[in-house]
Amino acid sequence: MNRQDAATIPALVRKWARERGSNPFCTFYAASGETEEVSFAQLYGRSAAYARQYKALGIARGDLIIIILAHSPHLFYSYLGAMLAGAVPSFMAFPTVKQPLDVYWEDHVALFERIRPQLVVTYEANVEAALAALERVAVPLLVARESILDAPPGLPEPDVVEAQLDDVACLQHSSGTTGAKKGVMLTHRAILDEVAAYAEVLEFGDGDRIASWLPLYHDMGFIACFMSSVVRGTHLIELDPFEWVARPAILLDAIETFKATLCWLPNFAFSHIANLAPRNRTWDLSSVRAFINCSEPCKADTMDRFVDRFADAGITSDRVHVCYAMAENVFGVSQTELSRPPARMRLERDAFDRGVVAMAHDPSVGVIDIVSCGRPLPGVEVAVRSPDGSEPAAAAIGELAVRSPFLFPGYYRMPEKTAQVLRDGWYSTGDLGFLAGGEVYVTGRVDDMMIVHGRNYYAHEIEATVNTVSGVAPGRCVAIGVDDARSDALAVVVLLEREPDADERMLKRNVKEQVFERTGLGLHSVHIVAAGQLLKTTSGKISRKKNKELYLQFAATSVSA
Repeated sequence: MNRQDAATIPALVRKWARERGSNPFCTFYAASGETEEVSFAQLYGRSAAYARQYKALGIARGDLIIIILAHSPHLFYSYLGAMLAGAVPSFMAFPTVKQPLDVYWEDHVALFERIRPQLVVTYEANVEAALAALERVAVPLLVARESILDAPPGLPEPDVVEAQLDDVACLQHSSGTTGAKKGVMLTHRAILDEVAAYAEVLEFGDGDRIASWLPLYHDMGFIACFMSSVVRGTHLIELDPFEWVARPAILLDAIETFKATLCWLPNFAFSHIANLAPRNRTWDLSSVRAFINCSEPCKADTMDRFVDRFADAGITSDRVHVCYAMAENVFGVSQTELSRPPARMRLERDAFDRGVVAMAHDPSVGVIDIVSCGRPLPGVEVAVRSPDGSEPAAAAIGELAVRSPFLFPGYYRMPEKTAQVLRDGWYSTGDLGFLAGGEVYVTGRVDDMMIVHGRNYYAHEIEATVNTVSGVAPGRCVAIGVDDARSDALAVVVLLEREPDADERMLKRNVKEQVFERTGLGLHSVHIVAAGQLLKTTSGKISRKKNKELYLQFAATSVSA
């Protein structure tokens, strides 16, 4: 692995400022086409200004700093400034209209009571709400302002706290989709080693340029894009996530303009771009070596639609790839080979629903296509375990366990949870899947799987089917398992938000029919809720835990009424 053993992340920030000072570290690209460029020298100088500010506020080595900022270069400066000061930074999502404000702050107050940060960095418009919500945890606030960056020209030499390789560099907080947020502790050594191992597989070089709209509070945006660019000294093209959601084609504009070579996307983003990119526009995307599908279950039909849609832009099946990743392993666990399209397996649906891997040879039976996530990165081991921790039969789906040189040491201030998932050097991921031909196939999450009359159904697959039904608001549905007292068995319920002109009765019927046709599952019920009523986590994902609580409140109200 090509890692400088003496380096830490702050040391690399200083190194690139000296060696590549005028080179662009990041170009902020707006939907209007306007750009703001940050050089490596500016990145260091402005991060050092934040480090001085932290020291003036009494921040000491190892103190936890939470960063809640909207899209701007201050995200980078405040974060790396914390590292320069010897503190431990962690990104959090900022409040949006997509989530009720009281729910957002309730979640954060509960989190801050547990992790006890020494400082929160936020933006002016968020200060009043933050002060009111955080009063009981007594966390001081620092407002990100341009005045913090005022400094004399040249490369400053702040009173940097020199980190050690095995010091905790930062926390990555999970989304909290199915439970409480967990702070994944990552050391400098782990981050540098993972980036090096992943770069080896991708043949990541000085000429690579990453284009990203991904928020930095998620490991894909944080490690694959931001940290990889910091560690490797390369160019990052950064888009505002909210501008991208509204106009997904701006990612293609940025790729074409800057000749980006790598781009990571969650599965839904491939569909979002293909569906909403203007049909009367063309792009030259031939510079892209790989669009990498990650973070969500990767769907074969989604990738095929993306390739078909942008074939005239230079996208072929060998340029759309898959990565299996998680914050607990810094990021990448496995990656498909960029020299060929990802492998696929067509399995019998009935066997799959029973947790058995059986190749489909009869075209008349129900099938499901599973896309490979590639081979483990150098040094990474992946095993498949049964619920009791033993090794299952070769043809069985089980829980994936990971062991690697850059595995996290534990969750911040959560020793009991750490002990549950880290045993004998192996991390129990909570993901389900199997191994075939030395490659990793991920089928879903343990928390997402619902067993109904002896068959396994995945919430994400049900939701993907519901999202194809006309009249369902895009991305606004959730599948949950509830106890059915009448049958003494688990029942599956779908909550969804509808498009304004959709007929409720017809929509419910179509959803039930589509789910049964695709998966063989008869839904217990479909509930249509008001626009904006489905609850999200603070990082913007639909929360199954909170929405199950919402449904149970509905059910209790209807019974009592």
